[in-house]
Amino acid sequence: MSIIVNNTDNQLNININGVLDVYNVKTIKSVSRGVDASGNYYITINFIANDKNNSLRINLSEVSSPVGWTNDVTGANAAIADIRDWLSETIDVVISEANDSILVYGWDGTTNRKIKTDANGELQVDILTTPGTFAEDTAHVSGNTGSFVMGVRNDTDVTMTSDNGDYSPIAVTNTGALKVSSGPGLVKIPGALRPNNTSGDLNTVADTFFSVSVANVGSADGTILSPSVTIKPGEVLNFSADALNNYFTSFPYNATGTEFIIIYVTD
Repeated sequence: MSIIVNNTDNQLNININGVLDVYNVKTIKSVSRGVDASGNYYITINFIANDKNNSLRINLSEVSSPVGWTNDVTGANAAIADIRDWLSETIDVVISEANDSILVYGWDGTTNRKIKTDANGELQVDILTTPGTFAEDTAHVSGNTGSFVMGVRNDTDVTMTSDNGDYSPIAVTNTGALKVSSGPGLVKIPGALRPNNTSGDLNTVADTFFSVSVANVGSADGTILSPSVTIKPGEVLNFSADALNNYFTSFPYNATGTEFIIIYVTD
């Protein structure tokens, strides 16, 4: 018996006495070697799908090609190494700039829309106030004095056709960096409590508050928050909602048997 094994176009070809079987290399799950009671070596190939010839056994004593697949340890190792290399192969797809193209789409929430380019292949941006299209880099072409202005809506004019101040331009510095206004912020109101041998929640004095500090100035343990956390005599804990417009709606405390000083900021 003569067995010829090779890999052509990522297909495992096994020719046994002129009868060819072909397997997809990518369906191979595992490869192992073994030796039978007569001392003959073989390769066992297991496939992902449990269909015909799974598992597949190749007796190396019957293999005539590859010549390195000899009926010994060296040949068994060579067979496993070759199949491992076949499994790692990838198929390269060559795209010709002259003859091939790849379309790029954007999802509008309902339909895939082709992204527009001009005759030179440059990205186009549609401006809702005019029917024209403009290349992405119009303002940066040498000698071009054009610009592309971005703005923020500040009213309810959904038609975007009137020049009535419905858009405020986004401010940038002379180097193109975003300019952040340093105008006045919102007014906040500080408050303070000195609970002594009592308990409660700050939500009784304000619906929302942005920061809280609590000090245990008594001689016994107290608790804050829910689930409760112990605050020992002399300890001071600070809490801040941090990011802009974040706030707390509740801050329970229990100063039974001790005394707290609580300061907070609300609006």
